Amino acid sequence: MSKKILLIDYENIQQIDLSVIEDIDIQVKIFIGKSQNKIPFSLVADAQRFGTNFEWIKIDGNGSNALDFHIAYYLGFLTRIDQKSEYIILSKDKGFDPIVRYVEKKKIGCKRINSIVEILGTQKQPSINPAHMTKVLDNLKKIDKAKRPRKRITLHKHVISLVKGLMTEKEVTEVIDELFITGLIGEENNRLQYNLD
Repeated sequence: MSKKILLIDYENIQQIDLSVIEDIDIQVKIFIGKSQNKIPFSLVADAQRFGTNFEWIKIDGNGSNALDFHIAYYLGFLTRIDQKSEYIILSKDKGFDPIVRYVEKKKIGCKRINSIVEILGTQKQPSINPAHMTKVLDNLKKIDKAKRPRKRITLHKHVISLVKGLMTEKEVTEVIDELFITGLIGEENNRLQYNLD
């Protein structure tokens, strides 16, 4: 079985539950933006459990896609020295997909995932209340295409206001993750794209 190496785009995904993968033999590398100075204690505590299989990588420099370029460079560097491992990029940004396809053509295992639970496989992913998913989907479909939330943070706030206490913060995150996993929502260049119609 190939070793797994997880590269996390922390600018793109900040709600990360590393405890989900603590029983898996995996190396985790979290890429932090230059101006990201606040990391939740729970994430730091979870990271410590991985010992030497965990690395924080704070990028040098700001700018559009600066962190993405760092991940792409790092992916190239790692695949040059180790072509037997499986490389997983955790990011909702579909801008990584061309480089993932390129690496796969070189016969190196590589994929992009929208949620950390995708590493577990479908059997172990959390079950989402179908009524919650239906409520969110029906609402988004009713909104004019031009007026749907365009940023992840806006979508998250929209869903929270929509459910008004019927769902926990974790459930809201899981529903949004599922929309990305199933391809109903995508993201490119920090803009959400909807495939609901």
